[in-house]
Amino acid sequence: MLRASKVAGGLLVLSALLGIGILGLDQVLQKYAPMHYYGLIVLVVMDLAVGFLLSAKPIRTYLTLAMVWSIVRIIIQVADVSQAQASGFTGYGQFADYLFNPMSSVSAQLGNLPGIPAALIDLIILLDIVVVVVAWLGRSSKSN
Repeated sequence: MLRASKVAGGLLVLSALLGIGILGLDQVLQKYAPMHYYGLIVLVVMDLAVGFLLSAKPIRTYLTLAMVWSIVRIIIQVADVSQAQASGFTGYGQFADYLFNPMSSVSAQLGNLPGIPAALIDLIILLDIVVVVVAWLGRSSKSN
């Protein structure tokens, strides 16, 4: 369980660093969706808090918290597509392309570096999936 806590905590801190990358590089987020920008700040702070908590005190309850938090993060990322109109996109498909397709030209056309934010969001979702698996396995281990 100790190892699972350290790994899951480290992955959440890495996820927070990727979120900071989005905050710094996604010009569309800053200009056209300031509430989402501030929401991402909250997600980054939560990633850091849960990550450091897990690393500092490896207990099953915190592994459960990490699992639940990572699942909530995945749901938030996918559900964000429903906010296409509020973010200034013409449709859900275009917004999903912007959010999740690192090869999308939409992002660059809007003033972002190629792959921003999609490559970072995809990595965050991947890290969240790994955190869920690691936390689940850590919780299931026999050692305290």
